[in-house]
Amino acid sequence: MFWLDSDTLVRAKNQAYAFDIAPGFWEIIKRNAKSGKLASPTLVYDEIARGGDELTDWANGERGTKLFVEPDEKTQGLMKEIADWVQKSYERQQAAFFLRGADPWVIAAAMNDRGVVVTHEVLVGQDSKRVKIPNVCLKFDVKYTDCYGMLRGLKESLHHK
Repeated sequence: MFWLDSDTLVRAKNQAYAFDIAPGFWEIIKRNAKSGKLASPTLVYDEIARGGDELTDWANGERGTKLFVEPDEKTQGLMKEIADWVQKSYERQQAAFFLRGADPWVIAAAMNDRGVVVTHEVLVGQDSKRVKIPNVCLKFDVKYTDCYGMLRGLKESLHHK
C-alpha cells in the first residue's frame, strides 16, 4: 500500500501531472485508491482543502472514498511514537512544525500496514535542523519512494498501450 503525502499531490498538480496535461495520472490515483493500493490520511485532505484551487475541488470529489482515510487506533498509537521521537531528536520549533502537519500521520499509516510513504522529500544529514519524512522513515524502518517509484510499483503508465 502506498501512502501519499500532501506535497506529492500538490507537486503533481503544479508540475508534470497538471489536470489539463495528464488527466490519466488522476485516474490512476482514483483507481488504485478504490482497489486499496494507495491512500492518504484525512489530514492530507485537510491540507489540500486549504489550497482553495483545482486540487481542492478534485479532493472534495474524493471525500468519502478510500483515498482519504481516518487514522485508526493503532495508527494513532504509532503517531505518538513518532511524535515522542521527533520531540526528543529535534529543536522544539522544528518538531512542532513537523508534528502540526499531515506528514507524521502519513508515516504512521505506512508503519501500521507495512506500506510505503510517497514523498518528494529526500534524506538529509543528521546535522539538519529540519525534520524530513525520509529521516523519520529511516528511524522507524518504513519504506519510502517518490511519485515515479509509486507509479512503477503500481505498474501504471500514463501512456496508452
